[in-house]
Amino acid sequence: MLIVMALMIPMTLFAGHLSDKIGRKPVMLAGCVGLLALSILALTLIRTGALLPVFIGMLMLGAMLSTFTGVMPSALPALFPTRIRYGALAIGFNVSVSLFGGTTPLVTAWLVDATGNLMTPAYYLMGASLIGIVSVCALCESARQPLPGSAPCVASHEEAHALSRVKRAAVSNINRARA
Repeated sequence: MLIVMALMIPMTLFAGHLSDKIGRKPVMLAGCVGLLALSILALTLIRTGALLPVFIGMLMLGAMLSTFTGVMPSALPALFPTRIRYGALAIGFNVSVSLFGGTTPLVTAWLVDATGNLMTPAYYLMGASLIGIVSVCALCESARQPLPGSAPCVASHEEAHALSRVKRAAVSNINRARA
């Protein structure tokens, strides 16, 4: 597990970088589809109990998780306008993590006990991925766009000076029109 978590660090960074290049939605969608397609295989490998298959199964799940952990810090703030961003993000994120992340081990253990099916956690992951696919499809793409309510940003001193000149010219034109 420790090795998988260590490998998730560069995978998470790669997912974040990739989302800056191709967009947030494609990376998150790839994670959801991958989770849907690979959950049964990953859990089957983990259930073997042999070192290499367990490692590969956990690495598969870790790679899918990395698509979310690498993108969420930039995707979630874009859901909210500036005036409510921090509060809405904190409440939404923490309530959902508490309700779903905190109860998942208990729920899946109960489902395994109630059904007698040791593959139930894989089905649970697949259900979550279906919800994720619908949610990601409903999101607006936020890559390479300013956050709602953000002031214009510049990349260089030259761009700042050019923006300043445009603003001064616009103010001058407004003042002449009033006079």
